[in-house]
Amino acid sequence: MEPTKSFQFCFDISFEKNLNTYIPTAYIVEKTDEIKYLDKKASPGVMQSFGIVLDDLDSNSKKILNACESLKPEFVFKKFSAKIKSAKTIADLQKDSKIEFAIRQHLKFHLSSFYSLIVQEQFPLSFNLGPEKDFYRSKVGIVPLEFEPQIHFDKHEEGITYTLSLKENETVFLPMNKNVEILLDEPGWLIIDKKLGQLKELNAKKLSPFLKKKSIEIPSKLVDNYFKSFIPEIAKKIDIEADGFEVELRDKIISCTMQPVYDFFKNCYYLNLYFDYSGYQFDASKIKKTHSFVDFSIANEPKIIQFKRSADETLYTDKLNEIGLSKVKNELFGLSSETENDDSYATVQFVIENRKELENSGFTIQNLKLESKEIITEDYSISASKDTNGDWFDIKIIITVGSYKINFSEIIPNIKSKERLFALPDGNYFLIPLEWFSKYGSLAKLAKTENGALLLRKSNFTALDGISEIDNEVISHVEYNASDLLKATLRPYQIDGVKWLLGHFNSNLGACLADDMGLGKTLQTLAVLVAVQEQLGFTTKTTNFDLFANETTVEREPLKTLIVLPSSLVFNWFNEATKFTPHFSKIQYVGNDRKQLASRLDSTDLIFTSYSIIHRDISILEKYNFRYLILDESQYIKNKNSKIFKAINKISTGHKIALSGTPIENSLDDLWSQMQFINPDILGSYAFFMENFKNPIEKKQNEEVLTELKNLIQPYILRRTKEQVLKDLPELTEQIYYCDMDPEQEKLYEKEKSKARNSLLKTDGSSPDKISIINTLMKLRQLSNHPKMVDQESEIDSGKYIAVTNYLESLVKGKQKIIIFSSFVTNLNFYTDWCKENKIEFCEITGETPSDKREQQVKMFQEKENPLLFFISLKAGGVGLNITKASYVLFLDPWWNPFAEKQGVARAHRIGQLNKVNVIRFISKNTVEEKIIKLQENKKLLSDSLLEESYINDEIEANLDYILNS
Repeated sequence: MEPTKSFQFCFDISFEKNLNTYIPTAYIVEKTDEIKYLDKKASPGVMQSFGIVLDDLDSNSKKILNACESLKPEFVFKKFSAKIKSAKTIADLQKDSKIEFAIRQHLKFHLSSFYSLIVQEQFPLSFNLGPEKDFYRSKVGIVPLEFEPQIHFDKHEEGITYTLSLKENETVFLPMNKNVEILLDEPGWLIIDKKLGQLKELNAKKLSPFLKKKSIEIPSKLVDNYFKSFIPEIAKKIDIEADGFEVELRDKIISCTMQPVYDFFKNCYYLNLYFDYSGYQFDASKIKKTHSFVDFSIANEPKIIQFKRSADETLYTDKLNEIGLSKVKNELFGLSSETENDDSYATVQFVIENRKELENSGFTIQNLKLESKEIITEDYSISASKDTNGDWFDIKIIITVGSYKINFSEIIPNIKSKERLFALPDGNYFLIPLEWFSKYGSLAKLAKTENGALLLRKSNFTALDGISEIDNEVISHVEYNASDLLKATLRPYQIDGVKWLLGHFNSNLGACLADDMGLGKTLQTLAVLVAVQEQLGFTTKTTNFDLFANETTVEREPLKTLIVLPSSLVFNWFNEATKFTPHFSKIQYVGNDRKQLASRLDSTDLIFTSYSIIHRDISILEKYNFRYLILDESQYIKNKNSKIFKAINKISTGHKIALSGTPIENSLDDLWSQMQFINPDILGSYAFFMENFKNPIEKKQNEEVLTELKNLIQPYILRRTKEQVLKDLPELTEQIYYCDMDPEQEKLYEKEKSKARNSLLKTDGSSPDKISIINTLMKLRQLSNHPKMVDQESEIDSGKYIAVTNYLESLVKGKQKIIIFSSFVTNLNFYTDWCKENKIEFCEITGETPSDKREQQVKMFQEKENPLLFFISLKAGGVGLNITKASYVLFLDPWWNPFAEKQGVARAHRIGQLNKVNVIRFISKNTVEEKIIKLQENKKLLSDSLLEESYINDEIEANLDYILNS
C-alpha cells in the first residue's frame, strides 16, 4: 500500500523531569525542503491519515519510532511497575535500587540507539521545542560530529590545576565558552552550540565541573587520592598534557603484535600492527604520534610518562615486505596481489603458517583474534591409520594442535559447510587450513562416522588421495602373460587393458572399459576371462561307472560368466568367443526354449543373453550366483528407473565389467547408473549424487566438484581413443556385425527361400538358368536388408536397419567420419531418409550423381568437419575416389566378389590416410549373406575381376545348394 501523502519523520528532544533525562518525541510532517512547524505527533491515528502502515516502513524508521515509544514515561512505568504493585509514580519505582538501575539501563539502551539512528539516517531534530512548535527556531545540526576531550595538568606549589578542553575537528575550545547540553552520560552525547555530537572515550559526567569554570584546583594533600581514583580510568584513552612534572620519555619499541582487521567490502582480513612502547600501544593505522599519562607509583610524586613513536617502526614493516606481506590500505597489511586469492582468511592463515619466521623477525604472535574469537597459532600434526574390514576401510585421523587432540570426525561438519573456524572446548578457535577442504572434501562427503571412526567404502579409495599419512594402494598391479588358450595376438594397448581389468578382478572391484569402438573391447574381455579361469585352477570330479571302479576326472572351474548384450550382438559375441576362446563352454540363453538351458547355467563358462531377456527372466536368473557379470553397450542401463536397470542389479555376482564406448550419452545420470552397477553406492544414493555432484556440475558449472567426481571414478573407467593408441593399431581392422532379422522379416525370408529351393534345386538333375539364379538370389539379398526393397508398401521392420542406425548414431556422437557402401541404391535411400529425419548432414554418390557434383561431394566430406556420413553405391564409388578423412567403412550388404569390397575399402585406406580404418560388414544371420561370407572365408570366391551384379560366376553356381540350404 502506497502512502496517500509524501511525508517525513522529525524528532524533538526535551527534558523529562520524572526520568531526569532528555527524551525524544516523534512528529510527522508533509515532505518539504524547509520544515517550519511540528504540529502533528506520529501517533497511530495521524500516521493512518497519511496512509502509513507501520509494517511497510524501512527497518531504521521502525527502530527509531520504537525507541521513542519505549522512552515515554508511561511506557517505562508500565514496564517496571509489575514488581511493585503499590507504586503510583516513577519516583516510587526508583526507591528500589535494583529497579532504579534497570530503568537507567533501559533509558541508556534506547537513547543510545535513538541518537545513533538520528545521525545515521539524518532525521531532522530539534531541542526543547517551544509551545509554538516552531521547529525552525529549535533545529539542531545533525552532521556526524565527534568531540574529543583533552586534559591538561599544571603542577605548582599549592597543588595541581586541572583543565579539560574539547576538540571538534581541529578546533580546541573550553566547554565553559560554549552552550553545552549533556544528553547522555555513557556513551556520551552532547549538543554544543546547537550541534549534536558524540563525546569520545569519556563519561559525559566528567564535563560537568567545566561547564561553569575553566579549571579545577586540586590541593596538594588531595592530589594523590584524586589522581589514583580518577586517572586510571581515562589515562589510556585520553591524551594528557602536563607542566611542572618530571617527564619520562619512552620511545623504544618493546614488541610488535598484529591483529586481523575485517574489511566488510572486500570480505577479507588484513593485519594491523600494534607497537608496544613499554606501557602503551600505538595503533599503526592511526596518525597519533605521542601519548602521555601520569604515573603515581611513587606516593605524592606523580610524574608524566610520555610515549613517542619511533622511526624504527619501518624496520618491522620492511620485514613484513620481505616475508611476503605488503601495505594494502590505511597502513594495513595483506598478501601481495600476485599471491592473494579468494580466501577471506588467507592473510590470517599466512601468519599462522609463518609464525616462527615472524617471531624470529621480532613480532609477537599471540591472542590472534577474529571478531572476538581467539585463534590458536600452535603448529598442528596429523596421525592417521587405516584398517580394512571387508568392503570398507576403518579410518582414524587425529589432529593435534597445541595441547588439543581433535578427532577428524568432529571437523567433518566444518569441511562440508566450508566453515574455517572450528570451536575448541575452551572457547578458542582452530583455523582449518584452506587446503583441507579439497584434501579432505571427498572423505568428509563420502565417509560414514561410527564411534569417532570413519567408515569409507573400499571403492571410494581415491577420497584418500593427497592424505599422505594413509596408504591408498587398493587396485592390484598384475603381471600378464597371454595364454595359449587365447587364439589371438593382443596389441600392447590391449595387454594394458587386460592387466587393468585383472587388477580390478583381484581387488574385488568393478570396472568399465570404455575404449573407442573398434579397439577390441570384446577380445580384451575374453582374454581376461581366460586369465581368470587359469587363476581359479581345477576341480576333481569322481564318476561311478561300475561296481568295481570309480573314474576321477580333472576339470577347469566353470567361469559362470553372464554376458548381457543388445539382442543384435548375442550372435556376434558367441562367434567371437568361438573364434578366440574355443575351449570355453558356451550357451546362448535366448529364444523361446531358453528356460530349458537354466540347468546348465551353473556349469557353463560363458552364458550370452540380452537385456530384454534379463528383465523378463530375472525371477530365474536371480537364483544363481555368477562369478562374473559383464554388460556390453552398458549405456542400456543408463535409466535408473528402467526395468532393465532394476533387474541387472538383482543379479548375484562376485565381479562386474561394463563395456561401453559412450558411458555418458545425455547427462551425469547415465554415469551414476553405470557406476552404481559396477561398484554399488560409490557415488552414494541418487539423491546424494544429485545434491553433491549432478546439480553443482550441471546447474552451477562447479569445476571443483567436477574434478572431485573425475577423481572418484577415474580408477574405474579406462577410456582410450583411436588417436591415443594410434601407434599400436593395425593399419586396418575388420569386423563382421551379425544382425538378427525382425521376426516377421525372418518368416518372409524363410518363405521366399523355400520357393527358391524348389525353383532352383530341381530333382530332375537339370541346371537352372543363370537369369533365374540372379533374380532369386537378388530377391533374397534384398529381403536380408529390408523387406521394403521387395515391396515398398511392406510394414515389416528390418533388423539390420535398426542395428545399422544404432551403430551410426554412436559413431556420429563420437564425431567419426564414415563411408557407407551398398550395392543397392534403394538400400542407401533408407539411411539417407533416416539422416534427414534426424537432421544429420551427409554426402552421397550414386550412379545418378553427375561427375561435377561427385567432386564437390568428395571435397565437402574431405575439407569440412560436417558432414560425417558419406553414402556411396558400388557402381559409382567402387574405384577412383580418394576419401582419406574417413576412419570407418561400413558395408551394408556383402558383395559376391571380395575384391570388390577391397576396392571399396581402398577409397579410405590409402596414402594420405592419417586415421586407422575400421571396416564393419553388416550381415543378417541365417541368410544368403551369411553363406556368402562363409564362402569368402573359405576362399571359394576369388575372381580377380570386379563382377557386375548381373553376373554369376562358376563358384556361386557350384555352391548354390550350400547357399540355399540351412
